[in-house]
Amino acid sequence: MEYYSFDQNLALLAVFLQVALTFYAVIRMGQVRIKSIRRDRIRLSDVALDARRYPEDAQKFANNLTNQFETPILLYAVVLFAMVYDASSVVFAWLCMLYVITRYIHRFIHVTSNNVVRRFVVFLVGVLFLGLAWLVLGISILQWL
Repeated sequence: MEYYSFDQNLALLAVFLQVALTFYAVIRMGQVRIKSIRRDRIRLSDVALDARRYPEDAQKFANNLTNQFETPILLYAVVLFAMVYDASSVVFAWLCMLYVITRYIHRFIHVTSNNVVRRFVVFLVGVLFLGLAWLVLGISILQWL
């Protein structure tokens, strides 16, 4: 059995936390949709081809789920490259973790107040952390070559 270093474990933890957030978003979206079908007496035929017919609260949860498949894929790729090239570092791992923390904050804002300015600022900060993780990884790999 191979043991990973602290930074590799932390980077992998960031990935698992993001995956957990995605599964949570799937479950919550389903719950909110079922509740809106019961509460608002929406017919399944009304939303079968157009989910925009759900009420606003259900749309927020669905939109947030979609967000979990956008920039997070760059997290999965950067951590995979770091593991393949054995090029992670503590700075890299913390940047990945900080990105995931911003994803949790972004989700909270998205499905509650949905304050677009606040949500966008958190999104930008997260993308900055993710971009810096790629930069740190790139420099590390280039030094390794």
